[in-house]
Amino acid sequence: MPPKDDDLKLFSDAEEGKIDELRLELHKEERKTRPPPAMWKIVVIMISIALVLAALAIGLAKIIDNADSGGTRDFSDWVGIMFLILLGLAIFSGSIIGAWGGQRNIPIRIVSPGDASVIGTGVFVSGYVIEDCIDNEIELTIYGKTKEVIYEQTIPINEDGLFYSELSEAFTDIKKTENVSLEAWIVSAKSTELKFVRRKKKLDELNVKKYGLKIGSLQFFPIIYKDFSDKAKALFDPKRKEKGYIEKVKMEGGRTTNIFFPEKDKDDKYVPFSFEKIAEMRQNAIYFDIKRRRRGYYSLIFLAMAILFALYPLIDVFLS
Repeated sequence: MPPKDDDLKLFSDAEEGKIDELRLELHKEERKTRPPPAMWKIVVIMISIALVLAALAIGLAKIIDNADSGGTRDFSDWVGIMFLILLGLAIFSGSIIGAWGGQRNIPIRIVSPGDASVIGTGVFVSGYVIEDCIDNEIELTIYGKTKEVIYEQTIPINEDGLFYSELSEAFTDIKKTENVSLEAWIVSAKSTELKFVRRKKKLDELNVKKYGLKIGSLQFFPIIYKDFSDKAKALFDPKRKEKGYIEKVKMEGGRTTNIFFPEKDKDDKYVPFSFEKIAEMRQNAIYFDIKRRRRGYYSLIFLAMAILFALYPLIDVFLS
């Protein structure tokens, strides 16, 4: 299949002997962020907020009771109403936080080459993981335009959670310009998922943590280790010899400004390539992931607050 017009336009910058300017595209999860606070600090803050809200509810109930002198409700009724309102707010807030975002957004990331890049015979691939992997390695597979496998390699992950490899022999059988895709794949050593039912023969091909209940050849409720992968598309040019790549990104043009949080637009979306920068991106992604994974704990805290707010109305009902 001949290259598209966009691909031909890329070739104008992919001249042999030209020095590449490698640049990384930052995802929102990889931008500079502060480490998440310790959970005990969050619990203390939430308890303090609950106590302040309870005090405000009692104070507001007293004000309403004084203004409603001679009414059908006494002070304890108004306190119960205020606490029921706080109960509803706690349940609503916990539900919103529990559904926020997605867990494990980028457990593995290829950062080079980028999508729609022009690559040559000396290209290298690199990236990072935020997940502990089984065997501490990734499996890299390169597919041709018809999805056939043209190269496979197992790449170790170093102590910093980074992986990289030069693919000098990956494209020796390709003689003309061709679209290729790269897939990096890992098996998590921590994240698991529960399946309803699987055949024993099928499970033997997977990374199983616990087989579950066996009935005949079926296994009910097995727990398996989760797979994660990342993909990147590239355009291979057999005339190209450099070890870099030229990314198809728009570096010029105006920028939009976030009118609510303008400080979030200070960092450039594209930054020069370096392994130090990849390590920094990985650390920020870990912080982001921790915050996402904590949303379940936040929901439990709000549920505990709702139960506490419900105690007074329940006691008042039983005693009255």
